[in-house]
Amino acid sequence: MLPRIVLWIAIAAFVIAGYVDVHVEGGPDVESLHLYVWNGSDWTPVYVIYQPEFIDTYLVATGQWVLMPYYNMSKYVLRIPRAALAPRGPPQVPPGLERWTLEVENGTRKAVITLAVGRDPLRRGNTTLATWKALGQEIVKTPNRGKIDRPPRRGPQNSPDGGDVATASYAVSTGATVYPIGSLYFKSASVAGTFSTYLPVDSPTGETRLCGLDNMHWVGFEVQNFTLGIKVDGYVTGGYLTLEIYNLDTCTLISNTLFALPNTGTYWTNIQISLPQDSQIGVRLKASGRAEVASISAYVVARYKKTVNSLAQIATSKVISASAPRISVSGRYKVGVLYGPYVAYDGLAGNSAGSSYSNVYVPPSTVTLTVYGQYCPLLNVQIYINGMLYTSDLVSPVSTTPAGYTCTYNVPSKTLQIWPREYAVSKATYSGGGISVTVVYTFWGSSATISFSDRLQIVYDRWIEPFHSRYIDVSTGLPYLQWGTVLLYNTLQILGPVNSSTLNIVTEIRARNNELIISLAHNLLNPMFHVCGAEWVITAPVESQGISTYYDGSAVEEPWWAATAKRVLDAIDWLLIFAQGDKGTLASLALKVVYNVVSAATPQVSVTSSNGVYRVTWIRGWADPIPSNVVLMLRRMSVPATSPAYAEWRYFRDGAPNIFGCILSPFYYVVNTNMYLPQRLFSSDARGRLIWTWRGQTNLISEVIVTG
Repeated sequence: MLPRIVLWIAIAAFVIAGYVDVHVEGGPDVESLHLYVWNGSDWTPVYVIYQPEFIDTYLVATGQWVLMPYYNMSKYVLRIPRAALAPRGPPQVPPGLERWTLEVENGTRKAVITLAVGRDPLRRGNTTLATWKALGQEIVKTPNRGKIDRPPRRGPQNSPDGGDVATASYAVSTGATVYPIGSLYFKSASVAGTFSTYLPVDSPTGETRLCGLDNMHWVGFEVQNFTLGIKVDGYVTGGYLTLEIYNLDTCTLISNTLFALPNTGTYWTNIQISLPQDSQIGVRLKASGRAEVASISAYVVARYKKTVNSLAQIATSKVISASAPRISVSGRYKVGVLYGPYVAYDGLAGNSAGSSYSNVYVPPSTVTLTVYGQYCPLLNVQIYINGMLYTSDLVSPVSTTPAGYTCTYNVPSKTLQIWPREYAVSKATYSGGGISVTVVYTFWGSSATISFSDRLQIVYDRWIEPFHSRYIDVSTGLPYLQWGTVLLYNTLQILGPVNSSTLNIVTEIRARNNELIISLAHNLLNPMFHVCGAEWVITAPVESQGISTYYDGSAVEEPWWAATAKRVLDAIDWLLIFAQGDKGTLASLALKVVYNVVSAATPQVSVTSSNGVYRVTWIRGWADPIPSNVVLMLRRMSVPATSPAYAEWRYFRDGAPNIFGCILSPFYYVVNTNMYLPQRLFSSDARGRLIWTWRGQTNLISEVIVTG
């Protein structure tokens, strides 16, 4: 017992509010687990704080250097109750939990602490004893070093060769079981004094009353489990968060789970619960405790289990980055190059192996390093997604000896699957978000240059029907007609440097029963530098007539003066056809030029087709304001019932103004994704109810769709 007593005395100075910090390096994966220690009278949960590594990072989107935190999930601090170090042995580990040991030393003495570990949390009365985890915003300094014995098998990883996978737009197959992830959105609550309040639901419909109860968040069918994130700004004492889960079909309470709130900071925990799969689930959150002044926010992530009866249930987004410039580095031995963040809509489709159908293509790069030694050292290359480590590789130089004090490294490309677990953690710790990718280089030399020979790309497959797998007619493989307008299909995102002269675009194509809807949002509003046109190359049959155009949510109308001028010019031209000789002909040609100029005052939208390929082109009128958002509504052609239910979105390009007008770029972005086309019929049994679709993390998509 003596070593443990000595350790207790030695670390008393490092106690924080009754806790002792123990640093674990290269520890086992504990993200999905709950950890407990014996405090002399009961089992008490342990806090897990993942330790950041701050790296100088070049942001491709802004061209700036910033210091960014990155996380290796095997490097963390265990915040243990002080009483756990007292010389009293624990009883038997609770049923269902596994016994681990934590060896702690501070440089002079060692002690051994028993950990009880399991996927399901312990309960004490009405309170669930959850292990809260956090991404540390600063390095916790402690002399105590820990080593955990009997670690479990590691969680889901990429393939053994470092995570390379085959790139495909549609990796999901019909009949597959997928595990989509979506967020539940709550507003923060400001509290003071003794408080007990429900967190308000952030609903785009404004409807938050279900089963006669206010602040109820609709979740849906086939819910598997939750990740609960909490952010406390200020300081709360004696705080609790109550998670109420309801069956909305019967308006009955399923469970009422009480969690002890962290005093301050941002944490998350995982909640395993058995719920009826064929019933609608609702959730309410209530915060209680005491604070002088504080704000409490909650980020809830729900996981579902769905069967893919038709690929119409899977939508595809594609991201193409800006070209990274040649980056020069001096005085730094470790740097990161960050792409993003990019929009990541709710609904990431995971699989049973703990991975997903979405992937990131990291382009090849070339690193030249100035070295004054005799040999070229190895280059360490790491890839982080959303700040979490995915892969780490050593790259050999082209030559082992420097050529004129220069060592060259050819870093190969990689294609990595996105891990749903880390994606859920990212969503549970921030109200916004997306996907960001960082390539980190560690080198030993006086200076270096980094250049990329391609663009970074992300192919993102997501579930788009959050209600029920059974909305597909199994006999036909097609959606029931009343669900036809729920489907959202393709998104292309292009993110360049964030300034007024470089392009950032999000463009989408959706198909409804009788319409194809194309939208484009961009950041260039400068009269000299802006998006004045675009072209979409697709295989979806659309009409060239009856096209509606909207700028920033309002229908575009022809100005009265343009309509009047065209009528006057038509009359003059009709009179001139009776004129004889060259003067009359020249005058008529001049009027044609004027007519074209007047016509170009309003947007020009055209559809051309050849061999089943349709080009939809939009050119802004010279008299139009510069819109930040453009929506085109096109009528779909009548096609035989035997026609394919899928179309391709092949290419996209944008246009910029010059002295000759709006000129489309000669370079196309390659999209190459499929999209589902619902049948061109309307149901006579339309439900006409409001459907709350999942929203993107950036709130680009936050809407209500009327089915039927």
